[in-house]
Amino acid sequence: MAFERFLGFVSRSEVKMSKISQLARSDPHSMLTQADVHWIELDSVDSTNDYLARAYQQGRVSGLNAVLAHMQTAGRGRAGRQWRAQPGASLCLSMGLPMAGQQMPFLPLCVGVAVAQVLEHWHVPVRLKWPNDLLADQQKLGGVLCESFQTGQGAITVVGVGLNIQGIDVPEALSGLGAASLSNYLPAPSLPTPRELAEAVVSSILMRIEAASVQGIDSIFAEFSRRDAWLRSQVQVEDQGVVCFAGEAMGIDRQGAYLVNTEHGLRAVHAGDLSLRVRP
Repeated sequence: MAFERFLGFVSRSEVKMSKISQLARSDPHSMLTQADVHWIELDSVDSTNDYLARAYQQGRVSGLNAVLAHMQTAGRGRAGRQWRAQPGASLCLSMGLPMAGQQMPFLPLCVGVAVAQVLEHWHVPVRLKWPNDLLADQQKLGGVLCESFQTGQGAITVVGVGLNIQGIDVPEALSGLGAASLSNYLPAPSLPTPRELAEAVVSSILMRIEAASVQGIDSIFAEFSRRDAWLRSQVQVEDQGVVCFAGEAMGIDRQGAYLVNTEHGLRAVHAGDLSLRVRP
């Protein structure tokens, strides 16, 4: 991919995704045969999601865009929790899709599966923690954050993906878990660069979205369930650290809620401020 760097930034360029993405284009049913991804690469940014949201709202970009930053100073997780990503230590990636969130309510699950499939090519033992975390050996490897908003161009959904490449400290408030990184599983010469990882992730997300639109939501549920980190585990549901109820994790339902079998029966947990954790 060709980028022009100036003043610490890389100019917005219309580029074709290389190598892994070119392989994806050989599939005649893949949306990538019609996609035109515009890449923006930044040395540093507050948040790739926020940067891309501003760019759409100000009319500086349109269509399908991907932003890769080598450092984030105010990255966000679920419920607006923040952390910093040091230069080169993490994948800080956001992709803007011209679609409303309600058009694909299971997008976070779909993206999680897509990212997991990329990491599995490197034999990373990744599992998915509902609703938006990626784990390896029960430690946080990364996360997904999907946000939708209206612009003059119509509805836009920004998909943010963060992955730890090098060892990194994840605040306890963000995950309740320790941190894992790709460097725990790959020798230094085999570690992908952030740009290589970004290309692979964008390609996989687009293919998984297309597959879900063709095969239906059952394909998402099946792929998520295969990687469900806590299925059949004893878990507790918390609200800002206070335990609400506990039981056996039963997986996701057709509405995307997580089911917990409690002593009083089956209860559905919806994504929001509630947290799902393995019982100590």
